[in-house]
Amino acid sequence: MASKKQSIDQHLSKIMSLNLSIGDLAVQKLIAEAADEFKTKTKSETAKYIFENSKKEVALNMKLLEPSITEDEKMEINKQIQKLKITNLIYEEAQQMRIKTYYSHPSFPYGHVFSDSGISSVSTKMAKNVVVSEDNLVRDNRRTRIYHPSQKELTLQDAKVLIGIHKLWEQHDKQKSFEFTIYSLAKAINRDTSGKTYKEIWSSLEALQDSKFEFIYAHEKGILETIDRITILQAIGKSDPNSSFKVTFSDAVYKSLKSGAIAYLSLAILEDLNTNTAQNLYLFFPSQVEQGITSWRIDEICELMGIKANRPAKKIEIVKAACDNMVELTLLNSYKLHQDEAQNVTLIINPSSLLLKSTKLAHHSDQKIEQISLDLK
Repeated sequence: MASKKQSIDQHLSKIMSLNLSIGDLAVQKLIAEAADEFKTKTKSETAKYIFENSKKEVALNMKLLEPSITEDEKMEINKQIQKLKITNLIYEEAQQMRIKTYYSHPSFPYGHVFSDSGISSVSTKMAKNVVVSEDNLVRDNRRTRIYHPSQKELTLQDAKVLIGIHKLWEQHDKQKSFEFTIYSLAKAINRDTSGKTYKEIWSSLEALQDSKFEFIYAHEKGILETIDRITILQAIGKSDPNSSFKVTFSDAVYKSLKSGAIAYLSLAILEDLNTNTAQNLYLFFPSQVEQGITSWRIDEICELMGIKANRPAKKIEIVKAACDNMVELTLLNSYKLHQDEAQNVTLIINPSSLLLKSTKLAHHSDQKIEQISLDLK
């Protein structure tokens, strides 16, 4: 049985009890042990802790300059400063471990059929206000149409649950149909098993099982075929979120997955990207780069990502912020937004070796990879 994780205060207490300098090997060892437990914290969460601790350290150093302070008070303040320094060292090393452990080893499969199609919108809030047609069409981005009886557009949260379903599919020997529980799905995507998590996953499962997808895909040297309103998720005991569920992939989707048309993603990277558009682009880029596609019109990107902005300048601003974030996390070496004489703007990316790892891992067999090619006419 794995040992119970300790709180940051418990780690600090153990380190401080040694009464040694930060550079001592024994202290460094304990810092590394503590960092290993906190490597699951996101980049933004850790940055917030480090920033707050640094502010506290500055305030304490200012207090040391007060003329009325006693020697005992100085000792106590220096002790608190030492704790803050060690805490930040733990968080900084934890982030380095996170990158080394999770960034460089993407292991969560995601089918190109879903990635290419841009099935999720970047905004949960906007999804609630989606304008629907009489036949319950809630999303049409020229690559896929999604129909939902309750008029719900799929969100990034739903896409993350779908990634978890892919992971369970891999764990179940890549069978066309398999059963799972919310608990096993939560563990597969490294989520806690709290009531809140169960509620969120249950909500996504409902959205996925009730949605019908309509794709156009290519096979056998580019012959196009339409997948007409398939349902990818079937529920057993639908009224009880504690029961088992059954996933049955359609013939075309299953054929594509089995052929190796899969990107492998890092959930840590997905969590650390700080805009919804950047997260959605991370779901989209690997399968595209796998097919040698590295440029898209801005309007096409916005439509695929579910960006609801109307003004061209706003669209460019949103995509630029997302790409800047991807450069920051070294997913892109660079990118540029090229405007032609007709004022059409094209996004061109230069994928990094880190992003390419998500594509190279798809080539794990000698089978012909069945790419999903979508009609944009």
